[in-house]
Amino acid sequence: MKRNLFALLSMVVLASMILAACGGAATPAATQAPAAATQAPATAAPATEAPTAAPTACTAANPSFDPKAADTSGKSITIAYEQEPDNLTGEFSNMSFAVWVDQIIGGGLAKWDDKANFIPELAAEIPTTDNGGVSADGLTVTWHLKPCIFWSDGQPITSKDILFTWKAMLDKGNAPISRTGFDKIASIDTPDDQTAVIHFSELYPPWPTLFTNGPNNGDQIFASHLLEGKTGLEKDPEIHSPTVVAGPFAIKEWIPGDHLTLVANPNYYEGHAKLDVIQIKFVPDPEAGLAALQAGDVDLMVNLAESDIEAVQKLEPNQHLRVDPTSDFEHLFFNLGTTTGVDGKGASDVAGFCPFQDPNVRKAIALGIDRLSFIKNYLKEDEKAFIASLWPNSSWYNTNLTPNPYDPTQAGTLLDAAGYKVGAGGIRAGTCDGKPVKFSLGIETTTAQRRVDDVLAIQSDLKKIGIEIKPNHIPAGTFFGSYTEGADMPLGKFDMAIFTTGYYPDPDAVGSWDCKDVPNKANPSGANDYHLCDPKLDAMFAEGTASADNATRKVAYDKIQQYMFDNTLMIPLYARANVYGYADRFVFPPSSGYGGWAWDAFNFDVK
Repeated sequence: MKRNLFALLSMVVLASMILAACGGAATPAATQAPAAATQAPATAAPATEAPTAAPTACTAANPSFDPKAADTSGKSITIAYEQEPDNLTGEFSNMSFAVWVDQIIGGGLAKWDDKANFIPELAAEIPTTDNGGVSADGLTVTWHLKPCIFWSDGQPITSKDILFTWKAMLDKGNAPISRTGFDKIASIDTPDDQTAVIHFSELYPPWPTLFTNGPNNGDQIFASHLLEGKTGLEKDPEIHSPTVVAGPFAIKEWIPGDHLTLVANPNYYEGHAKLDVIQIKFVPDPEAGLAALQAGDVDLMVNLAESDIEAVQKLEPNQHLRVDPTSDFEHLFFNLGTTTGVDGKGASDVAGFCPFQDPNVRKAIALGIDRLSFIKNYLKEDEKAFIASLWPNSSWYNTNLTPNPYDPTQAGTLLDAAGYKVGAGGIRAGTCDGKPVKFSLGIETTTAQRRVDDVLAIQSDLKKIGIEIKPNHIPAGTFFGSYTEGADMPLGKFDMAIFTTGYYPDPDAVGSWDCKDVPNKANPSGANDYHLCDPKLDAMFAEGTASADNATRKVAYDKIQQYMFDNTLMIPLYARANVYGYADRFVFPPSSGYGGWAWDAFNFDVK
């Protein structure tokens, strides 16, 4: 989704959000529990008396702004995109490349900056217990909008847009990627145009991820004056390519397969961005993007791999390297779906490979992959990227865990004991639930060269223990598609798959793992692509959000990681970093793992 940081920098631990106070700048060591969530973040905007009534005077917006007619002759940069987004509204896309555009054109109540601080965007301030924005019991969060803020068409942005966004996310007539978190809201009051009072049905510490714009959540506010009364939003043109936006740039044109042109939005609350135009050029793969950077055809290449670091360094002084630590990880995972589910919950339309229900089979596969050699020889990293769980480079990581070593002998022993012997052609076979099975398995992932290399290495390793791997590389826009688009992952039509993701800025990952989010015909918005329904794990994740105290939560997430590790629910391949190459002419504002490269697009500039 999203990359030899660890060889270049000392281990940097990203800040854990101070959830009850909505953000914090502390960066505790990975072995420490995060700071208690009882105080306002030191770096948040100072608490001020929030507006409770509509402002008496506003500078008028420009209602005649038409991005499609905007001039493109001013200052501009070109960004290379190896993956073309499926749509440009984050709530309806699984793709990081879509969410990154969403950060540039969309508007959220708040966002994360280059130091991982949670800062206001459309909101006047960050709600905290100290300023009265968060109730003593944590069940009510009050947001106050900035005065005089407008959509790109000149219409005012109001609390009604927040209310509409919530209703649209829960409307069964719509199919967002996930409803997680929005389904914890009992009601929203809008006493005036600047105020939204959100009442939660239960304590929900990850509330800062709702209605906010980050590289890993992408929950922009919807324009109610355009979408009110509509359903089936996942297919609506305004969701696919918004004509009206709240961010610093708006869409002039999108030529599929070629480019996306963004122009400065004069009605943005901060005014006209420093650039006039951002061109996003679609390239076939990262290698083509890197070549375009070297040739001077693009100013920024995002989503480079750790293995590209040396190549970018050699481009100095005309091009520069930036590497940001992140909590992202590349992982190989199993289709753990069953058509029966558990206790009437979590049934998949299609069952996964039957032997995957045996944790010893999953462990054998983990033991059969030489991850550390791949990390050292291909990624040119050291063992710091060799991880045991899904919360790397973060204070939530369970440091008591040690990754499974490469041990093909033990892997073979486990598979033999499970009844799957090496047969014809050196491929293991046996019976599962009374039916014959053969370990000839597909791994589905994107066409990116790093994924090709991932699969080739895994294919070579697993062949040695009697498992045949059949690579299935498909375009990212198809791979990351939704249930309603017929994508294989949500439909359960795969054996194993690989992609990068991360659980931040809040560690809660319940929407990706719980029974109620297994996608199926009755629940197309489910985001649990693992298709796992495990009530024990559900209960553990519930513990993780039962308290707003981060030290208490740390205990819960350590327990989750131990359980995932003991049962080999997935295989973490390696920790990722964000690797960028950019032209010397491009003034690239500071970035971070939490904020990403696009958090401050307003200040993009050229020398």
